[in-house]
Amino acid sequence: MQLLYVQEHLTCKNYVSDFHIGFSYYEVKEGESLRSTEKYFNYFIFLLEGEVMISCNEFRNHLCRGGEMIFIAQDSESVAETLTEVKYVLLSFDNQFTLCDQLALESLQNNDKKPSIFNKIDIRPPLRLVLDSVLFYLEHKIQCRHLHAIKQKELFLIFRAFYTKEEMARFLSPMLNRNMDFKAFVLQHYQEVKTVEELANMCKISVRSFNRKFNEYFGDSPYSWMLKQKSRHIKTRLADGKTTFGSIIKEYGFSSPAHFTTYCKKQFGESPSKLRKQLLSESY
Repeated sequence: MQLLYVQEHLTCKNYVSDFHIGFSYYEVKEGESLRSTEKYFNYFIFLLEGEVMISCNEFRNHLCRGGEMIFIAQDSESVAETLTEVKYVLLSFDNQFTLCDQLALESLQNNDKKPSIFNKIDIRPPLRLVLDSVLFYLEHKIQCRHLHAIKQKELFLIFRAFYTKEEMARFLSPMLNRNMDFKAFVLQHYQEVKTVEELANMCKISVRSFNRKFNEYFGDSPYSWMLKQKSRHIKTRLADGKTTFGSIIKEYGFSSPAHFTTYCKKQFGESPSKLRKQLLSESY
């Protein structure tokens, strides 16, 4: 079929002209690397064909095949290496949900009975029907943001109707929180500041109130949590053998290689070189 009134679609203010929010389709050749470049969004990767090896945060080298979907949470460090030619649909979205969707997500919080690990899940027939309809719209360049929002709502409806709460709780565990807006704001901005005071000011609340609210929703103090996140990100960088020590030193504001070495020995008990060797050996 041919799309009618093409110019009206392209000039509409609701036309989606980039990939930041909504659905998109990709075909990637064997041997290519795919890295998440935008940390402010969540991603669903619906792998239609092929095989990829995905590393996300501290979880390394997970094989994913056609017919499986993966969730990459906001602010995650992830990279995928294609083992074959792959075809996939990507959905990127923020944490802004309708009341119905948010209540449905919040109801999952007490259903995760297993430790949080990197999760993938099968694309079941009802979900594949939704993806096929998305592919049809993308092929015909029907890129209305309202349509993308409708298909996203349909996606969450499929999750509620054809996947158990336990499955979805584990799958979406990085995103679930009693206060999703507060959590989303912290995850989006904590790397932009150097102190807890700066982050509290961005939230427009007092430091005392911020500390109390932060502890309620994250189970830790802001200062301790921010230090742990810095350590987690640095460890992820070290686990990627392609990232140089120099780039890590620059990115995280270490004054010198000696300063970085002292930090690693204090936080991880090893020098950067020994820690990288250990992390890379654990990946195989």
